[in-house]
Amino acid sequence: MFEFTEEDLKFNQHGQVSPRQREWLKTVTRGARSFSWKGAFITIGFALFGLCILFALFLQNESTRTALFSNPVNLIVLIAIVPLIMGILALAIFLNYRNANKLENSVLSSALGNVRFDESFSAESGITSYYVFVGKKRFTFGDDMSRTFKDGGKYKFHYCKAGPYEFVLSYEQINN
Repeated sequence: MFEFTEEDLKFNQHGQVSPRQREWLKTVTRGARSFSWKGAFITIGFALFGLCILFALFLQNESTRTALFSNPVNLIVLIAIVPLIMGILALAIFLNYRNANKLENSVLSSALGNVRFDESFSAESGITSYYVFVGKKRFTFGDDMSRTFKDGGKYKFHYCKAGPYEFVLSYEQINN
């Protein structure tokens, strides 16, 4: 999970993101941007498919055609759905790009303190989230970190945070 070198740690100790870590952040942001576009195209495809099915159902027989064309508001609503979906997708892509740019250019932060653990289980999703508190700062993980960090031990985490993204780039145990 944590793939940092001694050189990365030395950069982080001086308050800088190492060149290798900067490249990794760029890779992550490229993936986030690509995912935004792929998700948008899939959403547009499903929306158009749904509209085609809806029109096919309306044009299936005389009574449903009459219902569709009886009130112009029906057509206006169906036509207005397309720009509404496009606007929502454009906003989502814009926000994702903005967060990706913030992450790509993020500054390094640090948290220092004693480590303690917590976890929570979501019955809705069936997912357990694991938390590592370093002092008062909380970090969320998908795996139990109790084997990686000593409970009550003093650590310094070096991390980047931008919007929903937060990555621990390196850590070090501080001897008392």
